[in-house]
Amino acid sequence: MASARCAHCGATLEPNTMYCLGCGQLILPGALREEADDGWSVPERPQRPAQAPAPAAPAAPEAKAWPDRVQLVFSTGQQVVIAGAAVIGRKPEQTAVNMGAQGIEVADDTRSMSRVHLFLELEAGELRAGDAGSSNGSAIERGGRRIPLAGTGERVAVLHGDVLWVGDVRVDVVPL
Repeated sequence: MASARCAHCGATLEPNTMYCLGCGQLILPGALREEADDGWSVPERPQRPAQAPAPAAPAAPEAKAWPDRVQLVFSTGQQVVIAGAAVIGRKPEQTAVNMGAQGIEVADDTRSMSRVHLFLELEAGELRAGDAGSSNGSAIERGGRRIPLAGTGERVAVLHGDVLWVGDVRVDVVPL
């Protein structure tokens, strides 16, 4: 049996098909042409122009090493120098003592900060922050975008130029 062609576009039809795959027309029994070498050829579909590649994502900030000491400047006006591990909150002393870390008590009138809110570790040129399971959360602001920290205490690298958010309190990190 010879294959049939669509009467509308000339495309070769699959057996027992109801619609032409070339043009989408409904195939009626009288709308078929038998395959014959009559010089008819199916026009090729024009190729779509290649799309330009998507623009590259902005480069991530370069991770420069932190010095042995950094200064934390809180939006409350408080300034603290840390070297090593620190615990930040409204009443972090007992947790800090248990961890062998520096306790940083922040006066937070809005009470957006938990008693034990944020862990910081400054070691071997790397500064890492982790939320202590606080109720109002912590975040790192990088490039104008806030990245929330998981409440599991998992530490995330803090890069130069990042801003820490401890509840509603902004913390700028200044290398010394």
